[in-house]
Amino acid sequence: MTGELLSAMDPHFIGALTVMLIPCTPLYEDFVNKKFELPDERELLIELREMIRHTNLSRGLFYSNHASNYLPVKARLPNGKRDAINLIERALRGEIGLRPEWMRAL
Repeated sequence: MTGELLSAMDPHFIGALTVMLIPCTPLYEDFVNKKFELPDERELLIELREMIRHTNLSRGLFYSNHASNYLPVKARLPNGKRDAINLIERALRGEIGLRPEWMRAL
């Protein structure tokens, strides 16, 4: 699991980005031809939540605030872990809006 690998490395900074499909690229073509399945927003949030849940840093920053992400998350771990998970859970319940597709960028 990603969180366990991150924990073993214990970095001072983690940056999580969300894959975006670019037309005329091999991955885009795989998506169009149903050889690659892209998770939906909910699945991506669940994946992010689980990554944070399983990441145990002695101290470090966990960011997923890049424009490609549907939900900007900034957390100083380990102290901010619970707040980050709560933020994601609120978004999963629809209490917090996600970044609209047109605002996502590379």
